[in-house]
Amino acid sequence: LSAVLTAQEQEKQLSLELYPQWFSYHNYTLQGNIGIDRVFEHNHSTQYFAKPSGTLAIDNNWALHGGLGLYYKDYQTSLNRWEVRPYIGVSHFTDIAEKWTISSYLRAEERYYSYNSDKDSTNHSRVRLRVRTSHKFDSHSLLSSWSKFTAGAELFKSENADQDLTVDDLRYDYETRVVLGLERHLQNKNKIRYELAWKYKSLPDKLIDSAVNTVYFKIKYYP
Repeated sequence: LSAVLTAQEQEKQLSLELYPQWFSYHNYTLQGNIGIDRVFEHNHSTQYFAKPSGTLAIDNNWALHGGLGLYYKDYQTSLNRWEVRPYIGVSHFTDIAEKWTISSYLRAEERYYSYNSDKDSTNHSRVRLRVRTSHKFDSHSLLSSWSKFTAGAELFKSENADQDLTVDDLRYDYETRVVLGLERHLQNKNKIRYELAWKYKSLPDKLIDSAVNTVYFKIKYYP
């Protein structure tokens, strides 16, 4: 379950999301998340999505990823939208201290849009970079009921919808997210993660001069 809390003139969003693992054999895993988003704004919308994906572990530190995002967005007062989002990525994970780890994830994706009753479709490319660190709590600490704390940042670079622009600062849209999280393990190897994130429509070096676009509070369940 994900809840998005936003400031004035920004959308509010509630999401329900599950992250099941379907199949695992040696170094290969099939997984994916499914869910529903509800957006509350002047043009209310509900989005349904499924994101099947696969992971191939190269060794204990590196892995390759690939998947396909399928989305359907039902708008209240405008044409509904379909989206197909294929992607590929690579991730790295390493221990930096006894209880500290750091991971990174680089992903490239193509986003294809189509609206009901419109035969034409549009698309643009997006690149995502995530860097995250985590700290495992000691079983005798005050936070022993939690398994770990996470902190990270994500940078998105997308092609601008207006392809006629020639200046680099205008040809691309940038988005930065700062994310904090708490995770705990449940029975039967299930886990739940709480995340608080701040989204900015700017590059990381311009966050001080930028206003927060959206604040997310997410609850993720991994059965």
